[in-house]
Amino acid sequence: MGKIVSIINSITRYFVNTIMGVMVVAVFLQVLFRFFLDQPLAWTEELARYLLVWLTFLGSAYAMSIKAHIGTEYIQKFLSPMANKIVLSVAALLSILFFAVMIYQGYLLSVRSMTQTSPSLLVPMGYIYMVIPISGVLLIMNVLHVTWKDITGKE
Repeated sequence: MGKIVSIINSITRYFVNTIMGVMVVAVFLQVLFRFFLDQPLAWTEELARYLLVWLTFLGSAYAMSIKAHIGTEYIQKFLSPMANKIVLSVAALLSILFFAVMIYQGYLLSVRSMTQTSPSLLVPMGYIYMVIPISGVLLIMNVLHVTWKDITGKE
């Protein structure tokens, strides 16, 4: 199971890096066309905004896999091993509950928004919002994997 999670996280990291690269190019084009050619591009600002949304959600899922989110490590060093496992389990369960709501509500938002298109790119907004349930699934997968590793010490 750990190998599958690692492959999925590698793919997610690749997408995050690609999105970041495309976003940098889009913003650079916007600056170039606006200030040097005095002909601003309408679509670059919108593309950068939507890429930032995808970058944020997918980046948070990847950050969960490498334990880059804020944690309770300071408190955990004062707890017994058993209390530490309980705290980790409760935190994981609460996180999974939140991510499950995020998946459900994000999916509903995506489906409702498929008929609305973005102003410049003319992309259905449902595709933009689809990152919410996708990242929710990735977050649940990573919180389960990270918590399992922390509690058992095994992949």
